[in-house]
Amino acid sequence: MRRGRYYILALTFVAFGSYGQKNDGPIQKDNNAKSNAAEDGPESVAGNRDVSFYSNAFQTNRWYRIYLPENYDRNLKTTYPVIYYFHGYSGRYKWDGYDLTDDIHYPGNGRKEPPFVMEWKNYAKTHDVIIITWDGYEPNLHPAKKFREGIQYGNASPYDYMRAHDKEDHHWGWDYRLYFRDLVKNVDENFRTIADRNHRGVTGLSMGGLTAYYVAGQNKDLVSSVSSFDPADNFPMYGPKGRQVVFPILQLYRPLKGLAVRMTMTDGDWLKYNDWELKRIFEAADLSHFETHIADYPDHWAADIDKQLDFHMKEFQKPHPFPNDWHHVCPGFPSFDVWGYRIEVERPRPALTILEDVSSGHMKVLSRDFLPDGPIVQDEKISVSTGEIYSPNDSYELITYNLSSGKINSRRAKASADGRLTYELGGGGNLVGINGKGPGNGPKLRIVPNNNQEYFYFEEGKSCSLNLKLVNVGNRVAENIEITAHSEHPYIEFTENKIHLVKVAAGDLTNLEDRFNFSFNQYSDSSFAGAIVFEVKVNGKPSDAQRIMFFQVPESQTIGENDMIILDGRTVKEIPIYRQGPNIVQMQEISGGEGNGNGVLDRGENALIYIRLAKGMGPNDINTFHRTYLLNHHDDPFIRVKQLSYAEKLSQAGSTSVATVITLSKDTPDNYEFDFLFQVESLYNDKEDATSRATIYAHKYDYRRAILKVNK
Repeated sequence: MRRGRYYILALTFVAFGSYGQKNDGPIQKDNNAKSNAAEDGPESVAGNRDVSFYSNAFQTNRWYRIYLPENYDRNLKTTYPVIYYFHGYSGRYKWDGYDLTDDIHYPGNGRKEPPFVMEWKNYAKTHDVIIITWDGYEPNLHPAKKFREGIQYGNASPYDYMRAHDKEDHHWGWDYRLYFRDLVKNVDENFRTIADRNHRGVTGLSMGGLTAYYVAGQNKDLVSSVSSFDPADNFPMYGPKGRQVVFPILQLYRPLKGLAVRMTMTDGDWLKYNDWELKRIFEAADLSHFETHIADYPDHWAADIDKQLDFHMKEFQKPHPFPNDWHHVCPGFPSFDVWGYRIEVERPRPALTILEDVSSGHMKVLSRDFLPDGPIVQDEKISVSTGEIYSPNDSYELITYNLSSGKINSRRAKASADGRLTYELGGGGNLVGINGKGPGNGPKLRIVPNNNQEYFYFEEGKSCSLNLKLVNVGNRVAENIEITAHSEHPYIEFTENKIHLVKVAAGDLTNLEDRFNFSFNQYSDSSFAGAIVFEVKVNGKPSDAQRIMFFQVPESQTIGENDMIILDGRTVKEIPIYRQGPNIVQMQEISGGEGNGNGVLDRGENALIYIRLAKGMGPNDINTFHRTYLLNHHDDPFIRVKQLSYAEKLSQAGSTSVATVITLSKDTPDNYEFDFLFQVESLYNDKEDATSRATIYAHKYDYRRAILKVNK
């Protein structure tokens, strides 16, 4: 059987050389598990032990299990790298909810130990590494439905986030970003670790895999590698209690630049369609290193654990220097630290604070209501205190380009005695050039898409072009400029991929409208993501490299009004909606939007649009209506998408359906025509997938155009 084959592989470990490092200085003694009373007391297990510590972030005691190398107690001068594992939904630090079937039946299933313990203990036993399994359970008062080994599980979601489509707020305000820092500190103080980011990695299963990406991205100074097993496809909300914002897993690549990233997908994972989409987006993103592995296993599980841990062991052998430029996203929190920078934000509502291409010479700072391409927050003040990277007491010229107003301003800032620059930025998003007197200064050219657009959608067979701005936030004129565009996409054809400019003055910009012409000659599939990279040279020398992410869209049919339902504050009954679980069509009531409820587009209204598909993905999904996502709102001056509508995908493991709420400008002219391009998702539970003993939650995207006029 395939399951048996998996566990034989899991015991066949790759032999590595010694990763331990000799330490001739004072040796710290282990802090053995404390015996004070707690909800789940200490346990003595050969090869591993359970440890209690006090978390400042949570203001309470927490537990973790540590797996030590076999020679740990003999080689008292050896220090070790550390891998942290985050369990999945319904798990705890002693076990994972997804191993229950095997665990409950052992030793009748032929195992000497439960698999959760066996995998980590055997790897630590045969490798010079410490493995920590942390506890992601919320320290709250939710009653549990079940107990196991005397501790609760099964009721409250771990990791303290709510899903975007949840109707009730289950968020208790526990900050797992800071809790991870408490855990690392305790482990390093009480065990012989190599206490630097080059020798620290995190991995996790399912919800723990999603959390591993999130926690690693928020703590880049502590870890150098991160991986996941079958990561959950939720749209989680993070941030302080009452001010959390949605940070989808498909967007978690943004703060991961500078880390080595891996994803293991099982071919029988019930969420494998999401894994595939995540793989495409992460590959198209500007990550330092990303790799994937498909494990031959028929379920949602941490399969090929040894291979995943081998990835981290290999990364421990490599240097991971401070990146020359980096990105970061902080969801909801009003202040945070990253790479020595301190960012503080004042704004009336929560949002995602985004730092892009941060270096000593420039950075982009903006906040969005949602990702991707949410409205840029206008009403805010951002205070930036940099790392200690500038000449003490020297004066610097800051040239800022506001992404919303298009205005360029200049001012001066003086570095502190410890080499920090501190300055404030207003709302609307800002591109900042930091210019001193040294030889490294000069022109600083940055490419900015109109509206600071992040995702682009290009239709098959149609001639495409880009509208960009080239902004010089440096203090010197740029002359003899060459910009080249290229892509690794096999079906993109450029008719113009290079342009030349004579010059761009310091603190000035040039509009590049309808440039870099290209087309796609073949559509691949709806989950594909690609990138176009722009390389900028000044006087023949590289000056900048920027990328945009794009998605290819098939040539899309135009539909009539009978195939659409416009919800503008109204409720419509008896609408055919497909339910993927039982594979049936039901007549349901739908509602949404804000307006006069007449079912047509009027100025100032917020509209949610449903579109009829003649045939969806499910066998019985025929002539049903589906929620829509508008792709081309950036192309129209009278359309805005100020909010998204989140709903649970029917029968799909808590996944989230995302639709756009379209806002029509009050300034829309009479008889104005809108040319909408919609993405329409359809779903199906594939119970016949030969690779899986679970139900595969499948989805696909269709695309439709609609030409609509605004009412007079």
